[in-house]
Amino acid sequence: MSAPQVPLRARVELAHAAVQALADSLGIRVLHIKGPAADPTLRAGTSSGSDVDVIVDPQGVPGLLTALRDAGWTAITDFTTGSAFDHAANLYHRDWGLLDVHQTYPGLDRDPARTFSRLWEQHQSRELAHYPCPVPDRIGQALIVLLHAARSPHVQGQLHPDTGPAWFDLSAADRGAISRLADELGAQVALAAAIGRFDEVPVTGEGALWAWFAHGGSRLEEWQARLRAAPTWRARASILRRAFRVNEYYLAQRLGHDPSRAEVRREAVRRLGHAAKDAWHSLAGGARGAWARRRAPRRGPAQGGPP
Repeated sequence: MSAPQVPLRARVELAHAAVQALADSLGIRVLHIKGPAADPTLRAGTSSGSDVDVIVDPQGVPGLLTALRDAGWTAITDFTTGSAFDHAANLYHRDWGLLDVHQTYPGLDRDPARTFSRLWEQHQSRELAHYPCPVPDRIGQALIVLLHAARSPHVQGQLHPDTGPAWFDLSAADRGAISRLADELGAQVALAAAIGRFDEVPVTGEGALWAWFAHGGSRLEEWQARLRAAPTWRARASILRRAFRVNEYYLAQRLGHDPSRAEVRREAVRRLGHAAKDAWHSLAGGARGAWARRRAPRRGPAQGGPP
């Protein structure tokens, strides 16, 4: 007889509780976000999520990761391979499923320790699997929902559905509180990208990456934006090293099995080919634009143009 299947929502809540119990035993502060930990009135959908997301007090990140590994969690990606923002490590447990351990949150990464302390000041408690789990207050949750929406694909130029309940449907007082929190934590650019006001903020290196998420583009353009957003030369060098590194976990997900060395090499060649193709299209597009500008008739005063 096969073992009974635990409903997904129940498993996710139990996983939240398991992570919190472990953090409590170590005296490490964590904040639970997304899925069943989030205020449902701030989301457009009803999904309870399929994994666990926690933001960890930066000082406690190494200790929690060690304890998680000792408790049977396996690292899938580290902070440098999980996303464009180097913000989360992904882990897996055969009973509890997937876990994202955030050392910071995209858009709130200017000063991770200060950000965590600020969110912790106003934190609340939400029972998950009948276990008390700390969560940000409603304003903090709304900002996190919006910053997540800013990184999500926009369909045909439309804003993410979550921007309705997390911004446009809120009172002016709540929107003001969200804006003030974003200003305080350096998330103005990301918030502007989420709510469709990206053109109102100064274009910075950070803005280039949020613009890529807002408007889309090729993988080459994503890596160019990541380079522009990197704060130091050392960070840029790290990005260049990772640009063509194959993520074997995601490759295994696509192949349906652990990749062989030959399959990893083929994937590396494929990535190089895509990068070369994107670069060629970018150069060709720029050349066509320059040729069109050269061929266009010049408008002077006699043609009614500006002098």
